[in-house]
This record gives sequence, structure tokens and C-alpha cells, in this order.
Amino acid sequence: MTYEIKSSWIKADWPVPENIHAGTSTRVGGISRTPYDELNLALHVGDTPENVITNRQYLTKYLNLPSKPVWLEQTHSSNIISIDASCEHVIADGSYTTVQNKVCAIMTADCVPILFCDANGTKIAAIHAGWKGIYGGIIEKTINGFSNPESLFVWIGPCISAQYYEVGKDVYQKFIHYSTSLKIAFKQTSECHWYCDLVNIVKIILENSRVASIYECGLCTYANDSLFYSYRRDGNTGRTATLIWME
Repeated sequence: MTYEIKSSWIKADWPVPENIHAGTSTRVGGISRTPYDELNLALHVGDTPENVITNRQYLTKYLNLPSKPVWLEQTHSSNIISIDASCEHVIADGSYTTVQNKVCAIMTADCVPILFCDANGTKIAAIHAGWKGIYGGIIEKTINGFSNPESLFVWIGPCISAQYYEVGKDVYQKFIHYSTSLKIAFKQTSECHWYCDLVNIVKIILENSRVASIYECGLCTYANDSLFYSYRRDGNTGRTATLIWME
């Protein structure tokens, strides 16, 4: 899959209705300074708030967004909220809407950003899926909010790849207990450590939920340091945003 990377934005490559717009920001184009350089969009990581607000305004103008994105306070939960009505200071790790020109937004720096769209282009969702959220059922909860899983389109954005994401026995056992079908997403490296393929886990859960139209960008946040932030790589760092909206 080939992507045209234009500085601050990577457009999602999936065959959704023409009224759907989606993609992921990069770290290029903002005013934040090291270690948040450049286009950090998160207020909670230690960056100067004025810089973050300027970066958010820049992205809104750069994409000609129909409205300001609805920014969430993410806590690695399975909470998903509707943004059909106006909402501020919302604690959740996903949002959905059936209203045109509302912009769903989630922030990541290794976790999996996942976008959902129904076949008619009338309902969309965006979720932040780290291992805790996945284990908590945020993917299935999002799917259950749509009427027909088999007609869904799903796009998996940039996240950390398996070769850079080693986990301990506790995480491995939680996922195997969650579903034995997820065992193939792990590769043991020592007695108590495994490489964890988050994208594969997401795809298995989607397929088990009867979602067939799954698309992924194939970009690793850890490996592409010039484009993305990575918490596993850098620790104190910024966040990119994955957005979806309907005309």
C-alpha cells in the first residue's frame, strides 16, 4: 500500500464513500520544540499549552476542517462517546457521530488508531487502542455501535510494530485468556517476554467480529522517527492525531 505523505498529513487509503475524510497527522509542520517537535497536538505531555493550541489551529486550517476536532482526555479505557451534541472535557478513548461536519479525533504515540465507517457513509468512529483498551473490549464495543459489522470499513493507522514492542508475561497471558486466537500475534523472545503484534491482534478481533473490509497503513511509529512520535522509543514525547469526519 502506497501513501502520499504531504508534510503534516497522511490521508487514509480505503474505499469509503466520497463524503468521508480521514487520515493521520505527522509530527511535521508545527511550532513545538524538542522533545515535542514539531506538530504535537497533546496538552497533557508537558508541552507549552500555547504551542499545542497553535498546532491544533494550524492543523484545522491545513485540512480545512469543517469544525474543531473534539479532543478527548484519553485514559486507556474502553469508553466511547457520541459527539453528535456539543461536548467538552470528555474522558474517553473513542468517539462516534452521525452528524455531518463533526470531527472525531484520537491521539497516539505507539498505540493503535482505528477508524470506522459504515457502508453508506452515515456513521463514523475513531478509537485509541492500546493493549489495555483492546483487552477492555473497546474494539467490540465500537463495532456493536454499528448496525451491520459485515458492511463496516475499518482503517488501522500508524502504530508500533511487533519488532519494537516487547511485553511481559502478564500482558501475554491477559490476551491469551481474552481469546486463544490471539496467540499467533505473539512471538516469544525469552522465558517471560514476547514480541506483541498489535495490528495483528486488532485484525483478528475485527475478523472474529465479522468485519471483512480492513485496511492498514503499515507504518511503524517507532521506526519512523522523522514522521511520528513514539513513547516506547522516546519516553517524553508528543502525540499525533487521527481524524475522521463526514461532509
